[in-house]
Amino acid sequence: MRAWLPRWPWQRPAHAYSLRRRLIASILGASVLVWSVSLGVVVYVAWHETSDVFDDALKETARLTLVLGASLQQHGHAPAADAAEEREPAKLRLYYQIVDGRGNILRRAAQAPSRPFSDALDERGDFRDVWVDGQAWRVYLARAKGQDFQVQVGQPWKKRLSLLTDVAEALAWPALALLLLLAGFCWWIIRRLLQPIEQTAGRIGAKSVDDLTPVPTGQVPRELLPIVEALNLVLGRLSRALQSERRFTADAAHELRTPLAALRMRIQLMQRQQAALPASAQPQADAVTLQSLRDEVDRCTGLVESLLALARLDPENPASLPRQPVDLPALLGSLRAEFRKEREIDLRLDCRVATLPAQPELLRTALRNLIDNALRYGPAEGPVSVEVQALAGRCRIAVRDGGPGVGAADRARLGERFFRVLGSGRTGHGLGLSIVARIAALHEARLSFEGGLGGRGLGVVLDFPLA
Repeated sequence: MRAWLPRWPWQRPAHAYSLRRRLIASILGASVLVWSVSLGVVVYVAWHETSDVFDDALKETARLTLVLGASLQQHGHAPAADAAEEREPAKLRLYYQIVDGRGNILRRAAQAPSRPFSDALDERGDFRDVWVDGQAWRVYLARAKGQDFQVQVGQPWKKRLSLLTDVAEALAWPALALLLLLAGFCWWIIRRLLQPIEQTAGRIGAKSVDDLTPVPTGQVPRELLPIVEALNLVLGRLSRALQSERRFTADAAHELRTPLAALRMRIQLMQRQQAALPASAQPQADAVTLQSLRDEVDRCTGLVESLLALARLDPENPASLPRQPVDLPALLGSLRAEFRKEREIDLRLDCRVATLPAQPELLRTALRNLIDNALRYGPAEGPVSVEVQALAGRCRIAVRDGGPGVGAADRARLGERFFRVLGSGRTGHGLGLSIVARIAALHEARLSFEGGLGGRGLGVVLDFPLA
């Protein structure tokens, strides 16, 4: 039914609009309208009252002129033009004529027309609007009983309109100044009254995955309260959903660790039993199968450990993360020794920073994942470098390899959970860099990707704040 009704401009959801501007525009528009109507009413009342005053002046002047005309009849003065009114202000000046019964002017004001204002010579006590010599006049006709002449007193309409214009101008400028004052006051008061909306928006904008607590409603205006309460309801549901997801991930990872460990031990036992057999009785295919099965179990175990690490890291808050000075040379040395126990590696360390404020175990996990990735995806005989240096109040840790590298399109997705670059030919679960990214966020560090060694490979850079 409302389909045919036109929409107001502010009802069209074409783009975002400013509520403050529309409130100011609406109030000022209504104020200008009321101001214009008020000015019109004032001008009308002033015009009406001023016209009554001028009409009374015409009557009084006509009465005095009747006395003058009676004196002329008694003394027989000749017709003449009177210049006495020249001393009066131009806007208040009235012009009179004394006209006999035949339409001859016996006496007139100096600037009065040379012919009678009106031909109605028998009228008395009557106002008329006439047009004489191309000019509009307001005329009062008076005639005394027993006298054979008529008095006509006139005033140009343009004099009255000029006075009305002066009144309107005198009222317009103060009213305009008041309107500007009202505009400034409206802008100030609306800005002040809308501050709770901006403050509430700031509280909502400060929310993150780590902080899904309800938005305080103590100082929220009554009009915003339903919105904030609905948002708090959504935040509560989201918080419960995230907690359920983290709890499921942690529980599932924890429950999978035991059977995987048992399976790995069973495979190791089978490998030992097979190794104890004579060489002629050892099937080569079974040995390969057991080793590949063991590798897959190790991969699943690594995936479970990574999921468990992510589940533990997700609820952490950077503000509550305990930190202490970490001896970087000692940490990197222990990591190199740990990797050399597994295989021969060419791990080059260049550490120029002694200590870094961080959570020791998390920092160790991040560096171990980065070095493991560099060794895994780099060439078997190629080196991996770890460079640590201080730059502009930050500690930069860069782990570079000389492998095939990662394309620009795939670099933007590095750090996403379960994302792996296709065609690398290496096994993995796609969570190593996700854990590093989360640890970096908890330490308020910046994770970025650069080129590797010798113009090849990949370089993973972590910029930690030193303070």
